[in-house]
Formats: sequence, C-alpha cells, structure tokens
Amino acid sequence: MKKKLLSTLLAITMTVTVIAGCGNSSSGDDSTGNENSNEGVTISVLCPSTPYILTIESKLSEFEEETGIKVELDQYENDQLSNQIAVNAAAGGSELDVIFYRPIQENLSFISKGWLENLDSYIAEAGDEYDYDDYTESAKEITSSDGSVYSIPLVTEREIVQYNVDMLAEVGYDSIPKTYDEFIELCDKLQAAGYTPLGLRGEGNAAVTQFSGFLYGFGGDFYDLETGEALIASDEFVEALEFYGMLCSTYCPVGEINAGWEETSNWFTQEQVAMRIDADSQYSYALDPDNSLVADKVGYGVLPGETADSRSPYSIVAWSMGISSGSENKDAAWQFIEWASSKEIDLLAQQEGNFSARNSTWADSASTDDLPEQLIEVIESSNEIAYPYDRPYMQDGAEARTAIGELITKAEEGMTGDDLKAACTEVNEMVQSLLDEEGIGK
Repeated sequence: MKKKLLSTLLAITMTVTVIAGCGNSSSGDDSTGNENSNEGVTISVLCPSTPYILTIESKLSEFEEETGIKVELDQYENDQLSNQIAVNAAAGGSELDVIFYRPIQENLSFISKGWLENLDSYIAEAGDEYDYDDYTESAKEITSSDGSVYSIPLVTEREIVQYNVDMLAEVGYDSIPKTYDEFIELCDKLQAAGYTPLGLRGEGNAAVTQFSGFLYGFGGDFYDLETGEALIASDEFVEALEFYGMLCSTYCPVGEINAGWEETSNWFTQEQVAMRIDADSQYSYALDPDNSLVADKVGYGVLPGETADSRSPYSIVAWSMGISSGSENKDAAWQFIEWASSKEIDLLAQQEGNFSARNSTWADSASTDDLPEQLIEVIESSNEIAYPYDRPYMQDGAEARTAIGELITKAEEGMTGDDLKAACTEVNEMVQSLLDEEGIGK
C-alpha cells in the first residue's frame, strides 16, 4: 500500500482549486477593514471537552467582538457528541454549523452520509496566511477523502517509547535502538540485569492501537487503501502478531494480557518496567514527582522498525472540526473555523496542553518551553514517518478491531505458525466482507 496516496490526491485537488479561483466566501471583508458580511449571525458549535476548547473559550469574546458573529458552544462527552451529530444530521443538519468529531472513527461514515461540507474552496480562499500546508501529512490524510478536505485537524498523538534513563544506562544504552533485532538485544540485556524490560498493552482490543506501529514496521497494514483488499492474513501481519505476542509474553510483567494504558503507565512510573510504548499524549504522568518515581529520569525514543528505514509509528488526529453540510451559516461557520484553527490560536492551545497538528506550532519554542526537549525531537521525527491511523480505518472499524484484538490475545498465549495463519485467515474473510460492504477500493 502506498500510504501517501491520499496526500498526493489532496495536493492535486488543492492545486486545481487554487488555479480555478473558485470558492465560498470565508471570512467576509475583515482583512480589508470593511464590514463583515456575517455580522449578526449566530452559529452552533458542537464540541468535546478538550484543552483546545478551553483555549477557544478564553478567546471567544474577542472573535465575537471582531466579527459580530455569536457563537454557541455545546459541549458533550465523546459518545454523546457523536449521538447529537447523528440525530441532528438525520434531521437535515440545519441546527448544526461547526462539528467537532474523531476522524479515524467517523470520517468515512460522516462523509458517506453527506454530513460534512467539502472545505477545498474555503481553504483555497483562505490563502497563504492560513497556510493549510502547515499541517502534518498524516493529519491532512486522515481528514480528507478522495483528494478533498472535510475537516481541520486539531488534536494529535503519536506512538513513542518512554524509557528509564538510569536502567538503560546500566546496560550501556543512552537511546532506543532503531530496529527490532536491536530492540530485542536491549530487552535481553535489561532482563539479564534483573529488570522487567517492557510495558505494553496486552488486553486485545486496547492493544490494537499499539500493535499497529509494529505492523507498519514490518511493512504490513490492515488493508490496502487502493484496492480495498484485507491484509489480515498477509505474511507481514502474521509476523507482526508473532512479534508483538512474543514481546508481551516474554518481556512484560505478569498479567500483561489484561493490561491497558493505565496499567502500563503505572508499571513505568513505579519503576516496574524499564520501557513503555504508548501515546505521547500521556507523557506528563511520568513527570509528576508526586506520583512518579521516574520523574527526573525519563527518556524518549522513536518506535523501532524491522529496519531503520521501516520505522512507522502512528500519528493520529484525535479531534478535528468541519462544517455541517446542512448548515445555513456556512460562511460564518468557516470564519469561526479559520479563526479557531489559526496559527495564533493553535499556538495558544499547545501552550495550554494541546498537541498540535501544525508543524509551525511545534517549531515555535513558545509552545514547547514546558516540554522535554527530547520528546519534541521524537515527536517531530515521528511526524515525518507516521501512518495516520492506529486501527482499521473503516466505518465498521470497531468490529474489525475487536476481531484483531482476539488475534493479539492468541499470539500472546503462544499461538504461532500455521495455527495463527489459519486464525488470521478467518478474520481476514470477515474484514474483507466489511470492506466490500463499504465499497472501499471499488
């Protein structure tokens, strides 16, 4: 699979759009000092409770005063938010203007149902000052479809390695190796020194996201984005399963088969393991001196790969925002999105705890002063080589994820070779039927 296919199509589409010079009115005439055409409009924004929303709230009065647009923020918990979007969209979506949603889980579904407005012309009119090209490639891929943009990425996280600097130094290491073979050598040395080397999610469903980076590192994937062919029974997938299962059963603490991110975090912060692999958004737990024994000795590394060049952690967009296709205030909705995702607001959001999708925000020291320097380097390096999803990217991804999680459990329990291949083949048939039903690759 060519994982950059979507961004290539996106680039073509955006180029054509800019050349054509077509598009919707975005931010009125504010930039020229003339009266804003959206003055007096009230827009509804459905959103979750995230650090980014706190930043928007803190500056919202300035936006309203400058534009004359009234913004009604309606906050919900994740599943409630999805339900509200579905109920309103099914009724035509006219009560919705701006929608915050989770692109990996909901992008394909929302687009196929026609709930999201195509943003290409808005972005083209926004021009260089807005700088859409500033977003990371993986973030642009997952918020697009068939070469067109449907939402703006806001909140991101990546798969990284955290490690205990003192424990690794004791066995002669000051960084994380780049290849799986070298990583195993490190684990063996840590084990020989009396340490438990690794904390990994072992509970099947929860483990799928962390397994994904190892799968990509072996050159595999859940399915081929171009053809829609399921790849669960491929040699690369089986090899990745065997490897992940071996890491869990050989190098993790007893009970790992039931472990999620909370358990692995506790293992690491209480010095029960030398390394932990999970999302970078959880970095702060280990740095809290009141609850962590390793607060002053945490290092960070890029996830290894089968080869140094095949390293492929995920870098996902946890939240993005788009325009409801049924909105009666689309220009005003875009004006809000353009402001809320501007470089200025994005920088403020990262200063308050958000992990940005903009390269310029990561490059600005004002947004990273409170972050460990090595963590920033790992994040920037990971962004350059990352996949945009950490689970099957499909409408029925939850069902596929559950079945793949069961395969991970089988691998942890020692299933290998032909038996594991047969189990993968059975799941592959199920996933293929889901892909066919969705028309992916057709």
